Amino acid sequence: MTTTLKSTNSINCWIRRQQCPCGERKCYVRFGDDKVDESMSILDQSVAQNVDISCPYVGQTFETDDDAFEYYSKFARKNGFAIRRESSRSNLDRGVYSRVLVCHRYGPERVRRKLGKPDRKRDRKTSVCRCEARMYILKKFVGGAIRWYVKQFHNDHNHELLGDDQVRLLPAYRKIPDVDRERILLLYKAGCSVRHIMKLLQLDKGGEEGPQLPFIERDVRNFVQSCKKVDRENDVSGLLNACKAEKERGAEFVYDFQMDDSGKLENVAWSFGSSTCAYKMFGDVVAFDVMYREISYDRLLGVWFGIDNNGRTIFFGCVLLREETAQSFTWALQAFLRFMQGRCPQTILTDLDSGLNDSIASVFPTSKHVINTWHIKSKLPSWFSYLLGSRYEEFVNEFDRLCSLETKRDFECQWDLMVARFGLSSNKHISLLFSHRASWALPYIGGYFFARMTTEEYMKSIDAFLKGILSAQTCMEGFFEQVGVVANQRNQTGQEVFEDIHVKTSMPIEEHASNILTPYAFNLLQQEVVLSMQCAAFETANGSYVVRHHKKMDGGCLVSWIPKDERICCSCKRFEVSGILCSHALRVLALKNYFYLPEKYLPVRWRRESSLVQSSCNEWSLTFQSLASTLFAESSISKERIDYVHKEFTRILEHVRNMATNDVSVLNLETSPPIDDRMNDVANENDFNSAWNSLQ
Repeated sequence: MTTTLKSTNSINCWIRRQQCPCGERKCYVRFGDDKVDESMSILDQSVAQNVDISCPYVGQTFETDDDAFEYYSKFARKNGFAIRRESSRSNLDRGVYSRVLVCHRYGPERVRRKLGKPDRKRDRKTSVCRCEARMYILKKFVGGAIRWYVKQFHNDHNHELLGDDQVRLLPAYRKIPDVDRERILLLYKAGCSVRHIMKLLQLDKGGEEGPQLPFIERDVRNFVQSCKKVDRENDVSGLLNACKAEKERGAEFVYDFQMDDSGKLENVAWSFGSSTCAYKMFGDVVAFDVMYREISYDRLLGVWFGIDNNGRTIFFGCVLLREETAQSFTWALQAFLRFMQGRCPQTILTDLDSGLNDSIASVFPTSKHVINTWHIKSKLPSWFSYLLGSRYEEFVNEFDRLCSLETKRDFECQWDLMVARFGLSSNKHISLLFSHRASWALPYIGGYFFARMTTEEYMKSIDAFLKGILSAQTCMEGFFEQVGVVANQRNQTGQEVFEDIHVKTSMPIEEHASNILTPYAFNLLQQEVVLSMQCAAFETANGSYVVRHHKKMDGGCLVSWIPKDERICCSCKRFEVSGILCSHALRVLALKNYFYLPEKYLPVRWRRESSLVQSSCNEWSLTFQSLASTLFAESSISKERIDYVHKEFTRILEHVRNMATNDVSVLNLETSPPIDDRMNDVANENDFNSAWNSLQ
């Protein structure tokens, strides 16, 4: 999980949960991969600083401007200076398309104002000194993707560069780690002075002669003062009043809350109309994120997310909990179930948490609970990097290999071998992972649908949402409003995505799918189509196929084909997991001379007609479209089928026309969606008669 963005001078009391899921009080999880993250220890930061960061150069590319800033910042710290964002340019078409990143001493010297009282003197000097060191980055399109490249770079400084013991005192690098922020607040509430807190933290880091803290006493005082300004009880009550006001405005807004025995607000959850509408269409897979908590209000934040047919993140709802217990999680999940009218998701994705596991089993008994392997892998450095030392990378590679195994027997046998190989038989974390293997290992979860919500790309999208609502310290009412603004932006999934679709292989299957799937889903399928052309298929004695890359002599996936049901199954289970056929299955379909994919392998979930604007929360439209499309495809095979369907279609249409219309319709005709043009061809009686007559 990545952290929220914070300005250098802002105070943010949102921290990531550091407590390890093993349950031991003194065991913490530190996040961050190769970045000098604010939650890293002093030792971790010193190690990261020793990593060689090469000098930026003209033509160097980055995926985002934040990546460019991060890279330049690492280089700057290693070389004794800091950087800042100086200026940018933007327009309506391209957004922000250029940025200038400069040395912290860039710019002309500022003339200090003369104070009214001559006896009062300010000794503070200006830091800028006309330094010209800077990096100019520009946005461009490379291979259809947005990239930022270095247009200009100047590394000439007209001032002395600082050493490691001095550069850490620059404001850009003075950060209070999450664990220290929580402890500072607890010590201050216990009556300790700021000076005493600093001494305790220094001793905790290795004594007065040990590593120095990455912050100074002034930072601790600012942090404590920001927390003192919070009126916790009144502010949390203001959140409840904001929920009531939103409901009274007539919006399709739902909320629930729980009071403790003393009449104080304990838990509160809410969701917006656009979220409940989106859930009816895309609520098959839900991610429940509980990684952040606010330490000044002492509340845990939980957010429910989904994904639409264009691959964009959807906000379903959020909750603030006072306690991190199974009872609190159960209440939150029950509130969410009420918001969504009792409909359980097929799959729910969470982090590794024993209390959360028990709550999901009781509230969502029919849902498959999956622990996202992304969360597990983010904890591996904290658990095993120090323990294994130089063998850690070897362990990670072996762990990744085990995660992709296909059978339970292979997984369990090779897991035991891995544990013995690295001497982890008595390790509590490796035992914890194995005890929950049914919720994260591929052999146990391979047949369940994830809608590609376990990918790194999707996790970055969730992070972008959290950055939008946790960007600064604010009151609870303001936090509620910010959630509404960001959620509304995220839930505009009804807006069609206009993207050029280019057919790469000219295969009929690819052309057929390009007219049905959204650009996001089609791009995924197209990648598999291209890969299928590099695969070789070998028929076995029982009629199945072994499919593998043409350059490989062994291995591969086993594909079975059932002509009667037009059913194809691959041992990799990629279709079951993502709803997108794999290259192995596509290779076999090509051998069977299929020019169009069977309807069942073009899920409504990924089709263009499943957008929220067209559906308007009416599930009947999706069911009708799917049935009508299948009916048309099946009946067109022979004249006998056309005769039968025509007869039944005419009878049903006449029956529907004669049905009473006094009852209130369950469909809102003003907002009911227009049926897709292809479905209109089937539903229109005249067109159907024409198709029938053409086969006479």
